[in-house]
Amino acid sequence: MTTVAPTSPIEYPTRHDERWRYAPHDLLGRLSFGPPSASADKIPGPIGAQIPALDGPLIVIVNGVVDERWSNLTAIPDGLRLSTLADASADPAVPVVAHFNPDVDGAADVFMALNTTFGVDGAFVDVAEGQKLDAPIHIVDVAIPDETSNTSCTGVVIHLGADSSATIVETRLGGSEAFGGSNTRTTITLDDHSTLEHIVLQDMPSTQVHLGRVEVTQHAGSALRARSFNLGAIYGRLAYDVHLAGAGAHTDLSGLYYGAGEQTLDQQITVIHTAKDCTSRQSYRGVLDDESAGVFNGGIDVRPGADGTDAEQHNDNLLLSNRAEANTQPRLEILADDVACKHGATVGQLDANAMYYLRTRGIPAADARRLLVNAFADQAVDDIGIDAVRTWVRDRLGTPDA
Repeated sequence: MTTVAPTSPIEYPTRHDERWRYAPHDLLGRLSFGPPSASADKIPGPIGAQIPALDGPLIVIVNGVVDERWSNLTAIPDGLRLSTLADASADPAVPVVAHFNPDVDGAADVFMALNTTFGVDGAFVDVAEGQKLDAPIHIVDVAIPDETSNTSCTGVVIHLGADSSATIVETRLGGSEAFGGSNTRTTITLDDHSTLEHIVLQDMPSTQVHLGRVEVTQHAGSALRARSFNLGAIYGRLAYDVHLAGAGAHTDLSGLYYGAGEQTLDQQITVIHTAKDCTSRQSYRGVLDDESAGVFNGGIDVRPGADGTDAEQHNDNLLLSNRAEANTQPRLEILADDVACKHGATVGQLDANAMYYLRTRGIPAADARRLLVNAFADQAVDDIGIDAVRTWVRDRLGTPDA
């Protein structure tokens, strides 16, 4: 039950809502929300070891409040404004109104409304026109359930000016084993011919829930390369809503979800084409063991006038247990001419012939199994463009470096 109810009339989702069909609604009902509560002094020491060590600016958010003691905001390059969302919101010259007054196309839910209400702090990133940033910007969100509310809300606003480029990594962690979670919402605006590489690392404790949402608006000629790794939480949800609003924009979304125990890892992807000659790619892989479940609900929506659209979507799942479950739902809605759209999905188990081949070469069964799983997952891991992040993911998965 929420501490304070949102003003939005939107109701909590049920299993009748397709986007929330496989969510654990009993756990969602136990999440409580309220104004940000800073608990930075309670962060356990080991949490620092969970944060990937990246060169470049670092902003750390704890229970929805930026903690400057953990952050590194001293070496900000020219052409970059990196500040707290609270400070940016107080500056009338900063365009953050759309973040707090969203105009979302059919995807609004109560958790988004709660984030808009309580996620008043977080990170604001503004890259000036023509600036090319070399070092990645790292945003770390840490959730620590407390007595006031067990779920934190964080907002992230990212804006890239025309002809600029940047790499931004968002890491989502939990600092406690108590039940609770985090509700993060990132809004991204890419101006003409800008380029963003955006990576999300979700590794919350197995006792917590993560609700993550990324909303992107791309203008003419812009390019987004988004990579997500949905690894932690008892229920880990990563939703992307990408709007290709300018001619010639390109978006490339890829991800890996790797479940064990009783985890449910949920990918909700929607790409909306409204402009001509845009391209989009979706490629997601799931590895599911024990009684875990994976969800991929991916949509391509081609609106009238979006002629010349070129869109592809792929989802592949590897089941390591006969109790694991993969739910894949590709969606296409095409209302324009001269388009090329295709999708594909697979669900399977380890290749018996490949296992037999490795066993006949003297490789023990456990090692053979691990090699085949790693080979499947590595197709997503190898795609990471930052060495430190790739190493972090490999360490998390127990996959040795090549």
